[in-house]
Amino acid sequence: MSDPGGAETKAADQADAATITPLDQVLWSVLTGDTALAPFSRAWLALLCRMLPGAERAVLVLRQDGALTPAARWPEGDPGSAQLSHVAELALTERRGVVSRARGRGGRVDDSRPAHLGFPLLIDGEEQGVIAVECEGVTDASLRDAMRQLQWGASWIELRQRRARAAGDGARLRQGYAALEVAATALGAERFDAAARATATEIALRVGASRVAIGWLHRRSIRIAGLSHAVGSGKRADATVNLAAAMEEAVDQGASLLFPIPGEEPLPSLAAHARLASRGGGPNVLTVPLTMHDRITGAITVEREAPIDQETIDLTEAIAALVGPILGQFRQSERWLSTIALHIVARTARQVLGPEHYVLKLSVGIVAATIAFFALFHTEYHVGAQAVVEGEVRRTIAAGLDGYIGGEHARAGQVVHQGDVLATLDDTELTLQRLRWMATRQQHQLELDKALGTGTRAEVNIAGSQVAEANAEIALLDAQLARTKIVAPFDGLITNGDLSQSVGMPVQRAQVLFEIAPLDTYRVIVRVPDSEIARVEPGSTGTLVLSALPDQHFGLHVVRVTPIAEQSDGNNTFRVEARLDETSPRLRPNMEGVAKLNAGQHLLIWSWTHHLLDAIRLFLWSWWP
Repeated sequence: MSDPGGAETKAADQADAATITPLDQVLWSVLTGDTALAPFSRAWLALLCRMLPGAERAVLVLRQDGALTPAARWPEGDPGSAQLSHVAELALTERRGVVSRARGRGGRVDDSRPAHLGFPLLIDGEEQGVIAVECEGVTDASLRDAMRQLQWGASWIELRQRRARAAGDGARLRQGYAALEVAATALGAERFDAAARATATEIALRVGASRVAIGWLHRRSIRIAGLSHAVGSGKRADATVNLAAAMEEAVDQGASLLFPIPGEEPLPSLAAHARLASRGGGPNVLTVPLTMHDRITGAITVEREAPIDQETIDLTEAIAALVGPILGQFRQSERWLSTIALHIVARTARQVLGPEHYVLKLSVGIVAATIAFFALFHTEYHVGAQAVVEGEVRRTIAAGLDGYIGGEHARAGQVVHQGDVLATLDDTELTLQRLRWMATRQQHQLELDKALGTGTRAEVNIAGSQVAEANAEIALLDAQLARTKIVAPFDGLITNGDLSQSVGMPVQRAQVLFEIAPLDTYRVIVRVPDSEIARVEPGSTGTLVLSALPDQHFGLHVVRVTPIAEQSDGNNTFRVEARLDETSPRLRPNMEGVAKLNAGQHLLIWSWTHHLLDAIRLFLWSWWP
């Protein structure tokens, strides 16, 4: 039994074989050959449309130089249609195959109107293009077959793009290896000139040049630093002058320059290159700028007999990108310190005066304003020192006789008034002696009265002398009893003295028991460091702030400067006596604080730095021979 389906398939294959035309063979040869992108795209689109049923027109859009542009149209010269463009954009947006068919009334498909297909070309997830086809008189089944053909045919485009990308990556890889080897040659040198000569020679060997020169920018002009196959750069003879002129031409334009440009007339901007080509080492000249930190620092000039192709240009630019910073580091390491300082100043000035670098501009402005403020602003200079408040009069109260402490009525820190009893001495023995002498006086008085009545003149004199002696002893004892009461001589504050733990203890005559200072008159003792004493003199004014009264400022004026230094807390200080301009009930003797004495108008920067400058001046003087 025969197979009708098999017979039909065989007949169809024979019919397809019979329809292969010479045009198809030409298109397939272009498709499989190593051709450029444009003919490949036209051949591929033509073959695809010849296999699609009912294909009327098509367009292939590919990404070239970063933008999507039509690479081929079928038939060639066809302007396309708005619906075809819409389908292509829809396929790119949705990143999938799209079929668009016209519909009539009731939503039914209108087979009399063309259908449109769109399929995106995605390579590694990136949109690399789109194919859009317009078909006439096709069924839904035919459209499905056409979409499969688009999907299968897109693999040719992907393969072509991957091969082109691989070829480009391979070329760039080879260029990178060559550039790294040239950079390694430069790094192997010890000095800048040797590195420039070695680099020029290596570039000449890589690109087959008759001569390669490397120039370096020095004070806005190019100096030839190295020539290929040469021991040194030599003097600026005609050859080096022409090379430097060609390099300056490229540096001024800030781009790589090629002479002659294929298919174009010589440009006026290549005059130096034209002169070099007529007198140099070859009719073809290429100059590539050297850069470091985004600044042009020199140039490489290649002279060759053979025409300079794009591969040579790319290789030279890759070498320049790597070698420029290396040669720049060599150059910077060989500069004088003064040159480095001038370079830093010039670079900073360019950054400050040029565009961008806003943070640096702001910082420089703040520093300049601060320096100007400190350098021009005058202020009152103050000599600061530790100070203590003392009573202007300080009375010492001592024991008037030998005895024992009988009682204590005041102690240090208390305010007392004139006549207040501060302490008492034991008066028991003195009182007993006074009573005895009073009895003795009474007896002698009786004897005196008797002698006056009956006695002789001698007896009267003797009795009178005894009465006088008794009165003297009583007066002496009264005086001593008065001294047993220690009283305040004036209103004031007890600054020293506490007998609360000494009741019953013996005391000696002239032994200090209390110290009292008045409450209305004070003096301030300022301990000025010896480095500042020359700026303080009698009559100087100032301000006092006490630790106990930080919220109140007291004016003062200097009365006396003691010309004798004292040791205080390991520092050498002078004792300066001052008077307060006004007092306060809150003041107490022995309060401590900080006094600032006015020492005249000075620059603010001097006020902050003169201590350091004086120390440096003294140190240098001490070590100067």
